Amino acid sequence: MITITCPVCGTKVVWDDFQPSDFRCPKCRENLNLHRSLKDNLERREMETTGRKYHCPHCYGLVSSRWFTKCPHCGYWLFGKFNFHGKWYFIVSVIIAYLVFSAYFLIYIR
Repeated sequence: MITITCPVCGTKVVWDDFQPSDFRCPKCRENLNLHRSLKDNLERREMETTGRKYHCPHCYGLVSSRWFTKCPHCGYWLFGKFNFHGKWYFIVSVIIAYLVFSAYFLIYIR
């Protein structure tokens, strides 16, 4: 049996093995998901064990680290004070790879 707290009204709901993983809060009828609640619980415990709390500079949500990680709330990649959306990460990586291969070609092959 697992106790899940509703994020909207704060009601504690007890889930047992005979219930489905998707169910509703008995008070406010909010959709609750067992797997999402367990994932949130693990993320919260991970941040409590490190002792430090970091906030995303874009959405100010809690993240485990501010370097080379993706914010679970807004989906932006975090690199210290800098952040950008996932599409830009791929584009910047391709540009850097192109510049490295171009420099290698000009220096060693030509």
